[in-house]
Amino acid sequence: MNRSKYLYLLVLTVAIIAPIAIEFVRGNYRWQLLPALSCGLVLAISTLVLFKFKIKLPLLFSIAIGLGLIGSIASALLSYLFPVFTFPTPTGKYSVGTTSIYLVDRSRRELCDPANTSNRSLVIQVWYPTTDTSGIKAPYLADPLLIPSGTFSHLGLVKTNALLAPPIATAATPYPVIIYTPSWGGYRTDNTFQTQELASHGFVVIGLEHPCSVPMAIYPNGKVIYGNLSSDYTSSDAAFTKLLQVGEAQLILRTQDIQFVLDRLPEIAKHKLFKNNFNLTQIGIFGHSFGGAAAAQACAIDSRLKAGINMDGLLFGSAAQHGATQPFLFMNSDYPRPTAADLRPPHHPHQRSQQTDAWGYEQRDRWFRQHGGYNLTLTGSAHMNFSDYPLRSRLNQDGGKISPQRAMAIVNAYTLAFFGQELRGQPAPLLARVTPESSDRQSTSSLFPEAIFENYPQPAP
Repeated sequence: MNRSKYLYLLVLTVAIIAPIAIEFVRGNYRWQLLPALSCGLVLAISTLVLFKFKIKLPLLFSIAIGLGLIGSIASALLSYLFPVFTFPTPTGKYSVGTTSIYLVDRSRRELCDPANTSNRSLVIQVWYPTTDTSGIKAPYLADPLLIPSGTFSHLGLVKTNALLAPPIATAATPYPVIIYTPSWGGYRTDNTFQTQELASHGFVVIGLEHPCSVPMAIYPNGKVIYGNLSSDYTSSDAAFTKLLQVGEAQLILRTQDIQFVLDRLPEIAKHKLFKNNFNLTQIGIFGHSFGGAAAAQACAIDSRLKAGINMDGLLFGSAAQHGATQPFLFMNSDYPRPTAADLRPPHHPHQRSQQTDAWGYEQRDRWFRQHGGYNLTLTGSAHMNFSDYPLRSRLNQDGGKISPQRAMAIVNAYTLAFFGQELRGQPAPLLARVTPESSDRQSTSSLFPEAIFENYPQPAP
């Protein structure tokens, strides 16, 4: 083997190991790089052995080259499937700031405290407009305890677009406030793509996290409260019934949390970062999945909320039967309305899932008959397309055929249009009323052909 071949091996070795070393120094090493690192080290050792002992077998040279390439390809593939992703850049005129605030509700006990001696406590996340353009970017997972081990450990390296704790941007008029409430076992950061976008357009967004619901509620003093909610409702009739019962109890707990935060908003607005720049007369709410149910129920029982969005959530509580009088937008994933045949016994997992789908259609129909409202169906989407989850892996995070970035762009556009109209009085062409002559009452936006939008007028008294 001539010197040029040794040089090829050396160059390939450096090309594989050097970028990994740089990532390690930056604190960005992740398990996806392990195949390339392992093969790179084997290649380095092989190069030294071949050179030192003047081994000239072409086969060994080819094996060494092939090993290096296989490791690099494997790491590239794994990094593609499990990326250290970036969030879409917010499109508003403001930069985004974020901070967390610890609140204690001294009127309630913490249900998940085994000793039942502590008060109900919440850690909320606030996203808000700022004019600062430099600073430390907030991590996606704020506490190291939340970083998963194994396959999704790379999430600990993900940064958001928001800056940590800059002052709020000064404005001529205070900013409307929007509350975000997450899914069944969701965290306050699960819709960061949406909270950042709203903040960049001049809204203050407050993300809630509900202890007893999330797997781990982590407090500033290091205390951890563990939740044990089951999401099984399809395995048996008993599981189906139990989930409905637990859902009603969770709804009470979460609406109490929402009302507690509403009560504390005047105090939160006085925080040194916010300088009383909250418009406390214009408050909206949105949520994903069960968070959408909590948003709807909160609107039904609290008039301080002026508008709400339910993103692909079944309704519970009084809102399931009677709705709410505030302007309301439903966003739905792309699933057909179950037929009578789909709902016939015998009961089985698919049939139970179909039953909840049918209830969703019935609940929205009833809401629109009683109060009017808006209905958006995102074609090609699945349940998790209304959250950050599809960004976490390209294998399966319950996203549909639509690309995660495209779904996020559409969700953000309609969210901004809705809250801009309802909390600021801004014109919203995306929400334009369908003419009465249209029998199917559907309108597809030229900007977003994947969005099937329906605008139901408020019924006459």
